[in-house]
Amino acid sequence: MVLPQRPPGAPGATQVVNAFKAAGLRVPHPKDRSVDCGPDGLGLGCSELIATDAVTVYVFPDETSASDIAETWGGQSYRRGAVVLNYLEAKTPAAERPRYEKVLNGLG
Repeated sequence: MVLPQRPPGAPGATQVVNAFKAAGLRVPHPKDRSVDCGPDGLGLGCSELIATDAVTVYVFPDETSASDIAETWGGQSYRRGAVVLNYLEAKTPAAERPRYEKVLNGLG
C-alpha cells in the first residue's frame, strides 16, 4: 500500500512525537499506525499516523484534508498546517493540551 506523501516542509509524525518527548511531555507507548490511513484501515487518507497513550499525531498530504478531519473531531483535536493532534482516544487532560500544541507550533 502506498500512502500519500506529506507536504514538503511539514514535520513527520515521528519528528512531532520526538519533539514532544524532548520537551518533557508524555508520549507513552508510541505505535506507528500509518497503515490505518489507507482504505484497509480507517480510510482517513493521512500520510502518517503515530498513536501514543497521550496524543495521536496525524500528518495529512495537504492542509485541506487536515482541516476537514480536525473539524469532524471538533474540540478534541488541534491542527497546524497538515498536522493534526487528536485527543479522542488519548486521555490528555485539557489543561496539558496547550503544551503539546506549543511544541507543534515550534516545529518547521
